[in-house]
Amino acid sequence: MKCTKSMLTLGAGLFAVLAIAYVVLPQFQTLVLSVAPFLLFLLCPLSMMFMMKGMNSHQDHRDASDTNVSQKSEPEQPLSIKR
Repeated sequence: MKCTKSMLTLGAGLFAVLAIAYVVLPQFQTLVLSVAPFLLFLLCPLSMMFMMKGMNSHQDHRDASDTNVSQKSEPEQPLSIKR
C-alpha cells in the first residue's frame, strides 16, 4: 500500500503543478491541456521505474556491505578431498 500512497501523492502534486501552470501561463493553456493526460498516464510506469531503481540501489548498497563483512572474517580453509 505504500506504493499506492506515494503514487497518489505524486499524482496530486503533478495535478497541482499542471493547474498552476494553466492559471499562471495563459499563453500555454492549450499545451498544458494537451500534455496533461500523457503526463498523468505516464505517472504509473515512471513511479514504478523510480521505485524499482531505488530498491536496486538499496540492494546494491546492502550487498556491498555484506561483501565487506565477509572479507573481514576469517579466510576460508580449502576443502580437503578424502579418498
